Amino acid sequence: MKIKDSIQANLIDFTTLCKLYNVKNLYAFGSATSDLFDENSSDIDLLIEIEENDPLERGEKLLAIWDKLEEFFQRKVDLLTQSSLKNPILRKNIDATKILIYDGKRQEVSL
Repeated sequence: MKIKDSIQANLIDFTTLCKLYNVKNLYAFGSATSDLFDENSSDIDLLIEIEENDPLERGEKLLAIWDKLEEFFQRKVDLLTQSSLKNPILRKNIDATKILIYDGKRQEVSL
């Protein structure tokens, strides 16, 4: 099941999950946003921003939501943050394919 289909099939659960962990923005990128996605072997690449000022709390929320996202999608999830993207080439590649899937300001899924 593609990422879009998984989210739409479980929209309330996905939205609740994002709200629970104060997700500001959640983007999918890489094969998850293209025809290269393989149901049997692809992982899901996500870029996340969380509304949390305390670094310890933010770290705990990132680890917790990472686990919950793998449970939700029933596959491996690679979870990155904006601040973890130090390589400008990687950042450019991610920016070229990323698609907003959750907008925390509006508290809605964007597909």
